[in-house]
Amino acid sequence: MIYLKKIVYIFCILLAIIFLTKNICIATTTGTVYLSSDKQAIEIDEEIEITLNIKDINTAVFTSYLHFDNTKLEYISGPDNTNAIDNRVIFVWYDETGGSNAKQGELAKFKFKALQNGIATFTTSGEYYTETGQQIDINFEEIQVQIGKEETKLQKEAKEEQGTDTTTTNSNLNALRIDVEGIVPTFSKDIYEYDLTIGNEINDIEVLAVSENPNAIVEISGNHNLKQGLNDIIIKVISEDRTSESTYKISVTKTENAELANTNLETLAIENVLLNPPFYTNITNYQIEISNDTTNLNILAVPENEQGIVQIIGNENLQEGNNLISVIVTAPNGITTREYNISAYKRNQEEEQKYLEEQKGRLDKLEEAYDIEMHSDTNEEETNAENNENTDNNKIIYIVLGVIGIIIITGIIYFVYKKNKNIEK
Repeated sequence: MIYLKKIVYIFCILLAIIFLTKNICIATTTGTVYLSSDKQAIEIDEEIEITLNIKDINTAVFTSYLHFDNTKLEYISGPDNTNAIDNRVIFVWYDETGGSNAKQGELAKFKFKALQNGIATFTTSGEYYTETGQQIDINFEEIQVQIGKEETKLQKEAKEEQGTDTTTTNSNLNALRIDVEGIVPTFSKDIYEYDLTIGNEINDIEVLAVSENPNAIVEISGNHNLKQGLNDIIIKVISEDRTSESTYKISVTKTENAELANTNLETLAIENVLLNPPFYTNITNYQIEISNDTTNLNILAVPENEQGIVQIIGNENLQEGNNLISVIVTAPNGITTREYNISAYKRNQEEEQKYLEEQKGRLDKLEEAYDIEMHSDTNEEETNAENNENTDNNKIIYIVLGVIGIIIITGIIYFVYKKNKNIEK
């Protein structure tokens, strides 16, 4: 109550000064009132000091309202002539010398204590006057302060995607995502290398990496302070029992010209062989199966950017069993690369014989099905022909009967006519 009375008294003095001055006029001068803080981020129960400032003009009389979120902050203290009501701090000041000590720069300091995590926003408003009683047209600026560490979207997703495999030797990732679009290929726990191109404005990348075993150790490095050119983000997963380790890598090219870092293939095809799955630019791993007598494969690989360079490794002198064929695309910038892998399984002689027998069996079944279909069509044609013949015969019978009927009816009519003639005579 004492503060309120004091504020009312000072406010009355303020009104008297304004209305008694001979230089009263409409606000034409401008200035900016802004807030600053001694800390950009604080923890719960920690105090922060907010400063009220004015620039571009002097003020001799003002009433300031400082608004804050009282669910996240508690008001602690401020200068004299200050009163706090709910989520608003009211501060009144005037120059007792009549204007010679008008202020510019710092006007007052206020202390608050953090209560809850989140973003705390401070805003201000009020009326400001010059030493001549002229109202100042004020541009008010707010400020925000981080309380605690707010969880990012990826951090929240990490909790939802936590792995459940308790195998102590498991060093696989369950999920891998970043806060930048464009990573290639789509994540799979069995794919360990990925590519990404970003603009020069990106300096840090947030990485979500969740292990299948929640007790495994996940270490992430290289995702901060990204330099122009090629950067490697390394995600290392160490199994719970420390006996197994997997390393996933994201090769990040930071550039102002994304096309010069283009490592996409426009076409990937193999002569007389089908890729599984069918080719798509962002799919980098394929499987094929080839005959025992296949030694070399003719591969067509065309880059999207015609200035890109394609190198094919492992498509010659193929051995029985598994063969790895790599198609490496180097971008026009000469540093960015992408590798498309083709796992080619070459059948051995026993498997080849079995494969040929299976193929012959399939061919025989197809021919049998074709013969059945053809026979069915022939029978259907014969049946249709018989039906058509029967239909034709029936038509002839109907016509003969019709003619006979007409003759009989004509005869009856003639007989009746003649009889009537005889009666008349």
